[in-house]
Parts: sequence; structure tokens; C-alpha cells
Amino acid sequence: MSDKNAPRRLRRTTRFQPTSLSSEEKGEAVQATPHTEVPPLCPKGLAVTTFLYALFLIVLTAVDLLGSDRWWWIAPNQYLPQSVWGIVPCYLLFMFIKRYRRGVWATILMILWVGFPIMDFRFALVRPNVGDRKGTHLRLLTYNVKNGYYGHERMTRTIQEANADIILLQQAHGTYKNELVSYLSKYHLYIVDQYILASKFPILEANTRDLNVPQSRLVAQRCRLAVGKRVVTVYSVHLLSPRRGITGMRKNSEALYWNNRIRQIQGYRLGKYMKQEWGPVVLAGDLNAPVQSSITEALTDANLYNAFNLVGRGYGYTYGHTLPLRHSFTRIDHIYLSRDFVTLDCFTGSAKGSDHRPLIADLFLPAEE
Repeated sequence: MSDKNAPRRLRRTTRFQPTSLSSEEKGEAVQATPHTEVPPLCPKGLAVTTFLYALFLIVLTAVDLLGSDRWWWIAPNQYLPQSVWGIVPCYLLFMFIKRYRRGVWATILMILWVGFPIMDFRFALVRPNVGDRKGTHLRLLTYNVKNGYYGHERMTRTIQEANADIILLQQAHGTYKNELVSYLSKYHLYIVDQYILASKFPILEANTRDLNVPQSRLVAQRCRLAVGKRVVTVYSVHLLSPRRGITGMRKNSEALYWNNRIRQIQGYRLGKYMKQEWGPVVLAGDLNAPVQSSITEALTDANLYNAFNLVGRGYGYTYGHTLPLRHSFTRIDHIYLSRDFVTLDCFTGSAKGSDHRPLIADLFLPAEE
């Protein structure tokens, strides 16, 4: 018999004593718990590669700012399509998106850095407006026609489409014939060496400027034009090509050094000539150097400005479309102007007539006050 007086034992649960769950209840609880996946850590090798490549792009940008041809051994880079430096960031971006998403922002930043500063993208937010100011509107075209090698008709058609007031042609040996003669019959002409200058404004003076060095015999074409009541000095130039230096470095590294050095000397001489001129000045042509080079630096030191840099939109590439890549990838043709001019627009023309695209600028020359 059980003891009736014994106190009954009650099973009590409190908040300090959790109840035990059956195996089925435990399974349901596990399924109800949300599963949070912890992203894997980026391998050290990938992180180091990303950091080093970012550092490389910073150094490359610094070299461009100092002068992309200041050191002969790095000068060939300025003639490469700068988009190649975006291949590695694109691969890194793919790796990070696929597995390690925390590094995506760094690779996107590198791609943007290549696409804009390194590839020299320009976008003028505001363009000048001359309004009712008194002066002369004119369009200038500079064009390396490669001796008409890519078709005389197509070359002439490209020039006609621009409908320019001043036409500067370089490497124009033997091109003044057939359709070009007919089209330029309404212009004032000065033809010397490899240059053709055609102007709707009267030519007051015409001569050349010496750019010769022992290993390269070159001149620059120089004319003075009567534009309204003002006298404008116009230079058409074509500096030494880097092709021989780049191809010759396989046999002799000094070939690249001297090729680069000669173009620097020619640029320095042009800068000296610019400082000796007075009044409005135009210098245009195939400088065989990008805007980051020390050659163009000599022109900016002479108080000239680059028309496309100021008002251009896009990359403004003028060369490369006849090479295996089949698109232009570098800007080696330029228009430099004195502060007397107002540049309204600057853009490239058709790629059909030569291995260079023409560069075209719409200008305004205010009347003298």
C-alpha cells in the first residue's frame, strides 16, 4: 500500500529548466532555423594581385602625367591600345563576382580608372558660346593622307565632307591630282615638301621651318593668313614616326632611344618657334605623339592649348583602324591654338581615306578691339 500521507510529486517546468524535446520536434526546430552562408575569405594571392595591379595603374598614371616618353624604355607604351590594361581588372572582377564578392568594388574602380584617365577620355560639360561677338568663324582640318595609299577618291571625299576653311594635309606626296585638284581650285594653295595648305583666306607669307637633325631631315610648313582684319600664323607639322624605333629595338635598343630623342628635339624646336611668333597662332598635324608626351608639353609651355582637350567629347583617337585591331586606339594628330582663338568644337572625321582620321575644329577668332 502506498502511503496516503506522502506528498504528491508534481512535475513542474520553469523558465530555468527547459523542457526536453522529442526527436521529431528537434528535427522540426532545425528545419525552422534559417541557414546563413558565410562568404569565403579571399585568398591571399588574389588579394595581393589586386593590390599590386592597382599600384601598377597608379604608377602608369604618374608616368603619363610626367611625360609618357620621358624615359625611352617606357615610350612604346604610348603607342599601345591603352585598353589592354583593363584586361586584368576584368578577369579579377570575374573572380570576385564568382566567389569573393567583397572585392568587387576595387576591380570596378580599376576598370573605370583604365577607361577614363588612362585611355584619356574627354567630356566637355560646357562649350563656349560667342553669342553676338564680332569676329570670324572658321573650320580647320588637319589630315595625314598617307600619300593617297588608301584610295585617292575616298581621301578626297573625306576632305570634301569636312567643308573646312583651312585644310592642312601631311604626307601628301603625289596626291594633288584628279578630284583633289578640282575641289581645291577655289582655295589659295601653298604646296611644299610633303605638305599641302589650302585656305579660303589670302596667303600673305609662305615658308618652312627647319626641324632637321643628323638622323632625320624634316621641315614644318608655315604660312601667314589674312583672316578678316587679323593675321594668323599657321604651322602644319609631321614629326618623325616611332615605327622605326620600335621595330629596330629587336636588333639594337639604341634605335628606340634615338628615335624617341629625335622627336623630343623636334618638339622642343617647335616650342621655340611658337614663342617667337606674335598674334593668333595655329599648329596642327601629325605629331606622332599622344597628348601626354613631352613633345606636346613643349607646345603648352609656349602658351598654346589643345583644342580637343578643351572641348572634345570621347577619346578622339585618330590612328590604329588599319591595324589588326581594326579600330582607332591612339590620338597622335593634334590641333594647338593660341589664346586668341575660341574653340567651339573639335572632333574626328571618317576612317575611310587614310590610316589616320582627320581632326576637325570649329573656331572663332574675335575681331581686334
